[in-house]
Amino acid sequence: MKSADLEAAIKLLSDVAKSGNWLPALPVASKPSSISEALAMQHALVAQLDGNPGGWKVTTDPSTGASMWGVIFKADCFASPAKVASKMYAPLGVEGEIAFRFDRDLPSRCEPYSRSEIEAILTAFPVIEIVSSRFVSYKDTPILDRLMDRMSNGGLVIGKDRPDWRSIDLSKLRVTLTCDGGTILDRIGGHARVDPLLPALDFIRTVQVEKSFKAGEVITTGTFTDLVFGKPGQHFAVEFHDFGHVELTFNNDADRSQK
Repeated sequence: MKSADLEAAIKLLSDVAKSGNWLPALPVASKPSSISEALAMQHALVAQLDGNPGGWKVTTDPSTGASMWGVIFKADCFASPAKVASKMYAPLGVEGEIAFRFDRDLPSRCEPYSRSEIEAILTAFPVIEIVSSRFVSYKDTPILDRLMDRMSNGGLVIGKDRPDWRSIDLSKLRVTLTCDGGTILDRIGGHARVDPLLPALDFIRTVQVEKSFKAGEVITTGTFTDLVFGKPGQHFAVEFHDFGHVELTFNNDADRSQK
């Protein structure tokens, strides 16, 4: 991509993120053409937004096995039960997930960290990820464009820590998702990788040569509940049975319509 097209894409997305006037689409010449290019564009976008990163949402590309991630800003992290402004987080996507927090710093190094080394400094807890897009139509936006747009992260609602999480089989948790008291989903497991820690391990190992992680930073690792879209005024709750509970209400205010 030409540098002028790169700068144009970053400016467009930066402007809409600041204004709330969402973007129909990126110009063809400004679209990222690979995962690495989209991640580089996201990095530049985050710098322009001057946000304060508090963590990452991570996933694994099913076709290539490559790790992908989106920055989560600290200002968009809320303790459960949370009430958030609907107009700030359209199209009001909801996903129940298991996330991890660094208890201690993890310095950069060339030798890959083992699972046991990483597990030893993490604490797990339940979250609701708020999926939000700076594009008018989330479903019609190409995956690489979403990846540039912080992988469509809007925010994170954080439940209570489970320091004893290592003794729990996270792959077999029963999860229930309700909206206004009505059950949407109730099942055992459901994570795309089965074990929710695996995407976090992939992400850490992918970036650990260039990056150190700080105590307090969080990684959320993908949905157990699939992606559900809410409406202003609705209340969602996710129960990971015998693990934790998290709640979110979208305040009933003006919002752009979902396309």
